[in-house]
Amino acid sequence: MTRPHVAPGAVFALCVVLYLAAAAALTWVATAQPWLGLRLGVVGQSVVVTDIAQGSAMDRDMIGKRLLSVSADNQPAIPVTPLDLIEEPDGIGDQETLRRFFDRQDRLHDALRSGAVTLTFDQADGPESVSVRVQESRPVSDLPMKFWTQIFVAFVGMFIGTWVVCLRPHEQAGWWFLLSGIGLALASSSAAIYSSRELALSLKAYSVACRVNPGGSLLFGIGMVTLFLSYPRRIVPKPVLWLPTLLIGACILLVLGPGWPDKLNNAPDMIAIIMVALLLVIAAQVAANRRDPAARAMLGWLGVSVAVGAGGFVLTSILPTLIGLAPVIEQSTAFLFFLIIYAGIALAVTRYRLFDLANWSYGILFYGLGVALLLGLDAALIYGLSLGRAPAFGIALAAICMVYLPLRDKVWVLLKRNREIPAEELYRRVTQIAHARDPEDKQRLLRKFWSDIFNPLRIKDQPASTTITELQDDGRILTLASIGNLPALSLELAGQGSRLFSSRDLARADAILSLLDASLSQHETYLQAVSAERLRINRDMHDNIGVLLLSALHTGPRERKDLLIRQTLADLRELISNPDQTDWDLRDLLADLRAEIITHFEAAHITVTWQADEITKGRISHRLAHALRAFLREGTSNILRHSGATEAKVQIDLKSDGVQLTLSDNGSGFDSSVASLGNGFRNLRNRFTQLQGAFSYSTGAKGTTLTAFLPLFSTQKEAAAE
Repeated sequence: MTRPHVAPGAVFALCVVLYLAAAAALTWVATAQPWLGLRLGVVGQSVVVTDIAQGSAMDRDMIGKRLLSVSADNQPAIPVTPLDLIEEPDGIGDQETLRRFFDRQDRLHDALRSGAVTLTFDQADGPESVSVRVQESRPVSDLPMKFWTQIFVAFVGMFIGTWVVCLRPHEQAGWWFLLSGIGLALASSSAAIYSSRELALSLKAYSVACRVNPGGSLLFGIGMVTLFLSYPRRIVPKPVLWLPTLLIGACILLVLGPGWPDKLNNAPDMIAIIMVALLLVIAAQVAANRRDPAARAMLGWLGVSVAVGAGGFVLTSILPTLIGLAPVIEQSTAFLFFLIIYAGIALAVTRYRLFDLANWSYGILFYGLGVALLLGLDAALIYGLSLGRAPAFGIALAAICMVYLPLRDKVWVLLKRNREIPAEELYRRVTQIAHARDPEDKQRLLRKFWSDIFNPLRIKDQPASTTITELQDDGRILTLASIGNLPALSLELAGQGSRLFSSRDLARADAILSLLDASLSQHETYLQAVSAERLRINRDMHDNIGVLLLSALHTGPRERKDLLIRQTLADLRELISNPDQTDWDLRDLLADLRAEIITHFEAAHITVTWQADEITKGRISHRLAHALRAFLREGTSNILRHSGATEAKVQIDLKSDGVQLTLSDNGSGFDSSVASLGNGFRNLRNRFTQLQGAFSYSTGAKGTTLTAFLPLFSTQKEAAAE
């Protein structure tokens, strides 16, 4: 039973919908928290109100005051310290401090959940207590940029990973890449929840988020390390490929196992080790592919982007934490380094056929991103600027159409830029190759042509038996079939070794070869026509013009000589102009030839007898007329020049399907072995053979006889001869 085919685009679209739903769920979790409407910051060793959010019950007079504690009704006050505002808990150095942090976060959250709290501020004249009504949920518009940044990073990772897998589901490397995207999404989205809190989260929420975060980071490491162990070249035995999975899986179990949160501050150590391992594996791939230009070019994008992305995250966020320093930038911002990785992946896919994706797949990526941006911008306008849904969607749609789509097209052209030759120039160069006479010039032009189109690293000759144009060695080589008198070639690595050949390149090469084949055939037909025309002119010059000139030389009277010369010139003009569409009246043609032949013989003092059946047929074609005229004129010319005859006889017998021609004389004959080599008889035989007729001769001491048959009225045979 054949499994039904599911379009990759449909699967991808379904996954994008699921990811958007997950993003909506995360947004709901972030907003389902009690909310005061305070913007809190750290000044020295104090927590200070930096701003009051719109819609908050707090008075703006609170801005600039130091917050000392929070207490619910009839509950002890909970002190608020700078540690409570720390973005990433795994940056806390010791276990005891970490426990106190989570305990105070849980107590603060419970207090806020009570619905009403008392905030104590430090004043010059002593502490000031303010009772505040806590809102049950946080407005979406109040979520900080760090939340949306991390959600965006999570979405991009899974977005590109899913895109690759949907298009190449049987490519193992693609699944490892998707695993890395899922890990990044888990790490980034969980961090988005606790890093963007207003003041506190419950211990339960922290327990989930802070377990998922390092676990996701380790999943990212599993995917990336295993990916580079197996792609673009497997550098370890297959069983070893599962070792990173087992090791990092053990680390994940360790993080998720009993003893949390004691083990939480070990997560940076494990993440740092994974990142170092990743950089080492990339270096090993570079060393293993040092003689492979395509792999080197691919790693130049892929490896560098991963090294910069992962390395940047470690150097700015993880490493300072390990050595007891404050992060260079907030972790939420450091997550943006991972976008470098996926941008590098997208470029590698586009430029170097990473995972061997088809060209049409890029449209899915670009349009999918456009939909995501449309929805994101729509949401931002609704919740950020409090616009209505209809105006917000209209503005978002206009922005996408006016900004994103033109920019997308420009980026696409930039990424897929190829050494395209304009159609006019392409046709001109193809024609130039086809018309080149010298074989060396033809090959030189052909190689230069393919070099300008694909800019390959090398061009090699192939056996003449190569008749198929195809991709070989996973796109490293494009083999070009031999056509006509053009040699077969192989092109190695397009773009001077920077990329592999794609199916698009193969289709383009096939189209160009078809154009070359047509041009070669057209040129060959032209050469054959030229050769045939030259042969025709030569033959007619010999058979017709020569006879007339010879007769003019042997004619005594000046008037007769002038007449023959004028006739010769008229025939010459007709020969050159070749009025092929002109038919001849058979009776008129024979009458003219009778007068012409008799005149020639009488001028040479040869008695001629003309016997012809009565002609009742109508018109004949120019080819048949030329053949009949050539027979009589060539025969007459031979009698006048060579025979020494005193008598000649012309006999024309009309048959049911043609005409029988006989020309004889009483001369001395000739050596048939020499005559067979003459152009005259050879031309006659070729003429009559082409017209499905017959020509023969006999010679001896009593003279020579020429015999011919023309199928004058067999139009089918004549059409076949054409």
